[in-house]
Amino acid sequence: MRSASKVDVIYGDMERIVSKEYLSTAIFDRIKTALDPFPYELEKEQIPYIVVMPGSKEEISEIVKYANTSKIPLFLRGSGTHLAGAARPYTHGIFINMHRFNKMEFLEDYGFFECGSGCICAQVQEELEKRDYFLPMSPGSRLSATMGGLIANNTSTHIIDTSIGKPGDYVYGLEVVLPNGEIIETGTMGLRRPAGTDLTKFFLGGDGLLGIITKIRMRLLPSVQKAYGVAVFDNLGSLAKGVQRMYRERRPPPLFMEFMDQKSATIGYEIKEMKPPEGPVVFFVSIGNTEEEASNKTLQILRSFQAERPIEASEVDDLDMWDKLWSAGEVIGSFLMQKDGSQMSVAEVVSTLKNLPECMEEVQHFNRGLPILGQLELYLFGHIGALALHPGVLIPRQWDNEKKRKAIKERFQREAELNLKYGTCGGEWGQFSKRTSFFIQRYGRVSYDLIKGLKNVFDPNNILNPGVLEGYG
Repeated sequence: MRSASKVDVIYGDMERIVSKEYLSTAIFDRIKTALDPFPYELEKEQIPYIVVMPGSKEEISEIVKYANTSKIPLFLRGSGTHLAGAARPYTHGIFINMHRFNKMEFLEDYGFFECGSGCICAQVQEELEKRDYFLPMSPGSRLSATMGGLIANNTSTHIIDTSIGKPGDYVYGLEVVLPNGEIIETGTMGLRRPAGTDLTKFFLGGDGLLGIITKIRMRLLPSVQKAYGVAVFDNLGSLAKGVQRMYRERRPPPLFMEFMDQKSATIGYEIKEMKPPEGPVVFFVSIGNTEEEASNKTLQILRSFQAERPIEASEVDDLDMWDKLWSAGEVIGSFLMQKDGSQMSVAEVVSTLKNLPECMEEVQHFNRGLPILGQLELYLFGHIGALALHPGVLIPRQWDNEKKRKAIKERFQREAELNLKYGTCGGEWGQFSKRTSFFIQRYGRVSYDLIKGLKNVFDPNNILNPGVLEGYG
């Protein structure tokens, strides 16, 4: 009789904690669970031992205690949409899939809702809208991204920080399983959040390093009225100056403000059967308590744009037309990838307000001079209202794993160079894994060591998501 493999042993131990219908050692499940949006294949040493789908905080607590006792790495899995490498493990381990934490409860008498960390963002958004509430986050990956992943990154997504702030500004508290298996609750059930020390802040935007978020409590925000605007410019420099002028003239920041270079816009417009624009496009959503207030804010922004002599700039009254404009921006990447099976890889370059035209000029040539990425065509779009620019390329599927890895490395190095130049950092995808070296350059070794020390206090055995802080992704 052969001796039991490590996978068999772990499976047997997990079966004493979680029902076997929520365990999988099937190779397909293990590989699928460990993949992320990067174009290269999973290495053999990255394949998880087992995928576990617990259904309660108590089960997670027992799994964590087991991992500590057995010294087995423990990785969390929401939907794997993280674009800076934190969703992919660097070694074997136990993978916790959080999708069973999918319950949502409305406590309108208290003024908040609670949801499990495995709830899908789009479903939460839909349930809130049914009750005339508004979710203060809207990622491009909302159809698959989990609330736990979004909160662990405190990601701004499409929403402009200067408009309504970060999602974490609306979090009242969290339920968390610590890396030693202890279960804690943070925050408050009141409408005033704690002053001074609030443990919520350690896990909100904590990159999944310090604990496992199981439940989120967020403020209920009444729905807002919206108005829409669009402008087409001769060139990206004028577009950047229009946005710069919007802030300098103290216009009310919009909720969303996106842009596409002419090449990207043409693709999106043609897919939506619209006449292609004559230049790069910026489109935005203003909000207010009334339609009139929202419309007035839109017109104020358009006045700033008009000073830069756009080809056209107007309010969009036709909601069908607006839906086409918005979706044109969202379909570009998927269309290009489906066209030939390539994988789109986008960077996140954030400008300062003062340097926006200069930064826009640089990102237009993001891949120039790079040995691998320089071979590829560049597409440029992003959340221009937040001064966040996304230069992207399509990584050919026929390239071998090593070449794809080098291409991704070039992307992050060039991204780091530009964000270091402007004194900024990414606002969407977290600060570690592929960005660990940037963090050290940007904030210094002392700052990095402080984070390492904090990680050691919460997780002395480095059981939870090891490799993310070290930058092994």
